[in-house]
Amino acid sequence: MAQFRFYRPLAGEPSGGFDDLRREMDALLSRFGGRGPGGHRGVFPATNLYETSGDYVLTAELPGVSPDDIEVSLEGTTVTLRGERKIDDGNGDTSAHRRERQSGTFHRSFELPVAVDSDKVQAVHKNGVLMLRLPKAPEHQPRQIAVQAG
Repeated sequence: MAQFRFYRPLAGEPSGGFDDLRREMDALLSRFGGRGPGGHRGVFPATNLYETSGDYVLTAELPGVSPDDIEVSLEGTTVTLRGERKIDDGNGDTSAHRRERQSGTFHRSFELPVAVDSDKVQAVHKNGVLMLRLPKAPEHQPRQIAVQAG
């Protein structure tokens, strides 16, 4: 069962119902993977997936991740991102005063509504953002049908 600690303001710190409620909500959300007081907790990498008439586009924010440390795979209609973000914390004789950037491995999978043409998938990593262009399979592409006079 979750334990809740109520925040008590320090001397000179403003106190009020809404401020206390916000602090408690931040603490509660941080326990469940939401954004906490630092705003840096949550699912990594943050992604957007959208559809155009001919393809799906998936973007993933991967600051500090080298393209060599990213693996993209496609199996059926499932696209998977795997990788590792390595944070250089110094040469071993350092002491962290604040650590908000997470390091470690990540794994996210996304189910697409229709099959894609795996031979034409493109992956570009630029300025810390990975962009996948996933063209729909030909049978799922929109097409024009000529109307003939009868």
